[in-house]
Formats: sequence, C-alpha cells, structure tokens
Amino acid sequence: MPRHPSTPTTALLLLALLAAAGCGSEKASDREGGAGKNGDGQPPAARVTTEPSPEPLTGTTWTVTALTAAGTTRDLPPGAEKAAHFTLGDDGTLRGSLGCNRFTATAKDTGTALAVGPVSGTKMLCDGGRGEVEQHLSKVLAGKVAYTVNGRSLTLTGADGSGLRATAG
Repeated sequence: MPRHPSTPTTALLLLALLAAAGCGSEKASDREGGAGKNGDGQPPAARVTTEPSPEPLTGTTWTVTALTAAGTTRDLPPGAEKAAHFTLGDDGTLRGSLGCNRFTATAKDTGTALAVGPVSGTKMLCDGGRGEVEQHLSKVLAGKVAYTVNGRSLTLTGADGSGLRATAG
C-alpha cells in the first residue's frame, strides 16, 4: 500500500507551491516600477511630504520660545517659559503678553517685515526671567521687525538685531 505524506508535510508543500505561483504572476513592468503602477497593479499613492504647511502670521497665537541677542539664540530664562505670546489680528493690532505685562500695538505687514507702532500696555513691575524677557521683547517689537515663518515656527528680528523665536499654538 502506498504511503501518503503526513498532513503537516502536505500543508507545507501546498504553501510552497502557492508562494512560488504568486511570485511568477507579476508583470515585468510592475516589478520594475514601470507603467505608473505599484506592485498590486494600482496607481501609486500620492507622495507624502514631511514639510509642514506654514502657519498664517495673522490670527495665530505665537508663544515665544527663545531669544536672540548678538547673533546667539538661547532658551528662555527659568520661570519665563510660555509667559510671552502674541497674536497679529486681521485689523492690524498686535496684542499679547511681553512676559509679564499685557500689551497692544499696531502692526502693518509688508510681506517680509512688520512695521510696529508704539507698544502700550500694563505697568506691573517685572523682575527675574519674566522681566528679562519683557525687556528683550520691548526692544524687538520697536519699528521695523523682519519675520520668517517656517511651518509652525516664527522668527522675528528687530532693527537692532535682537530677535525671538516663537511657536504656533
């Protein structure tokens, strides 16, 4: 009487045959990426980029994350994290917090710079890290302020070279 292979051996043999048959069914143009198709004969998916779309300058709340002075950018001093923020409104009003005091100013967007009018605000005494940030931002937000928006990051540079970095949100 002939001997039949065991069930596990038969199953493995069947799987090997199916795998071999599947490998040979692909067209050469599909294997080589030709004809604008991917391996399953469908058009390739749209390309995904990792470059974030820039946040709009106007209407976004920008939170100050770093200060620039004499060409060096550094983190905010301890105790001043997330204290300074601002928003440029559609009406040309710049308002927010300089780190301690609330402020308002006019700001006209020229496409690469803001023409910032006089800053007015509350008059609380500010010392420590918040006071340091407030003094720095008061210098940056005076007159013509160059800006660049890169994704969710904003860089402002004042006329005297001092600047800041801020993040949307």
